[in-house]
Amino acid sequence: MEERFGPAAMAILAGNLAELADLVTADAELITRPSAVSHPSLLQFVACEAAQLPDPAGAARVLVAAGAELQGPLVAAAGCGSFAVVDVLLDAGADIDGGDLAATTSWTPLDEALYWSNADMAQVLLDRGAGIRALSTAAGLGDLGAIAACFDATGNLTAAAGRIGSPFAETVPLDRADERQSVLDHAFVMAADCGRRAAAADLLERGANIDAVPPGFHWRGTALHAAAASGDADLVRWLLEHGADPTITDGMVGADAAGWARHHGHDHLVDLLTP
Repeated sequence: MEERFGPAAMAILAGNLAELADLVTADAELITRPSAVSHPSLLQFVACEAAQLPDPAGAARVLVAAGAELQGPLVAAAGCGSFAVVDVLLDAGADIDGGDLAATTSWTPLDEALYWSNADMAQVLLDRGAGIRALSTAAGLGDLGAIAACFDATGNLTAAAGRIGSPFAETVPLDRADERQSVLDHAFVMAADCGRRAAAADLLERGANIDAVPPGFHWRGTALHAAAASGDADLVRWLLEHGADPTITDGMVGADAAGWARHHGHDHLVDLLTP
């Protein structure tokens, strides 16, 4: 963060909540003015770095009491698996479905948890009342009923399918955010990325492209890349049996699925993925 935020950040790192409270009381811009470097706010710093902090919940409470914005940090905490911070923010009145932030970005805390494969966090959010925003959300949860609700009797997408969202907005061209095939393929890759084979099978039957590299993912790969990275041998075999091409390279580092398996320490999949 910018230099002016340094003393407050150090107080957070030391767990010195009284000093933190004094600092944000003396300089309100530590709460109201975003940092142009690294974390945009002190509360987002707490949300993202909670595992390294002695008292992330306490620091979050101090910043909330000082008037910190809640929605961006809630999304960050969901993605980072910062359970204690999520509880503080929701208890303080943050909108579990993203509020105005979600309305402008097509993205919710639940979507963020699924994007970063935080299944336990996704369940916490569901238990606290999070809604399913889109087809990709339903796919990541493996909720076949919610997937079905995104299609009408003729197989067309309903309004429940939503649009493609992402924590990396630049990966979603405006002309593809609502395009049917892109929405379907994005959900298919999300299902694979979250290890939801039944959901992936359902979406494949509904027309998903098994080799799609859809918008919305910063790593720009296929469902097979996702399965290889997670080490899910059953899902890898299923994808290959249904025609997935193991020679396709991703758009981030130019590696095929075998390369992804090797990089993530899943050497037992390399022979399976090598044509």
